[in-house]
Amino acid sequence: MIHSYQTRVYYEDTDANNIVYYANYLKYTERARTELLREIGFESKDAIAKGEGFVVADLNIQYNASAKLDDIVDVRTRVLEIKPTRITLKQDIYKGDVRLTATQISLAYIDLEKGIRKIPQELVNLLEGYK
Repeated sequence: MIHSYQTRVYYEDTDANNIVYYANYLKYTERARTELLREIGFESKDAIAKGEGFVVADLNIQYNASAKLDDIVDVRTRVLEIKPTRITLKQDIYKGDVRLTATQISLAYIDLEKGIRKIPQELVNLLEGYK
């Protein structure tokens, strides 16, 4: 299953030519990951309150085309791999049928005081639905 998150490109997202500034694509993917986790019942603020959560461990992004002011972009997320302490996601951003970016990101699960830890099994079970 693929999770879809749509957002509009706002003026604040663009450069002087009204094209999305390259780093802002990462903001779109972050929001999409947050919404995916929220959709399956994982609230980042609750995890942080317990002293745990996901952090970016590895990121690779390929830029293929640009979005512009007022475009609607769709971030499509799916789980590629689940390991005991990390997950790897594929996140592609589309404008219509055109793939703008292709991102692969690994997230480590951590205890804020002790470092990397196992992902809770109930969360693993929920994430399996997006493989």
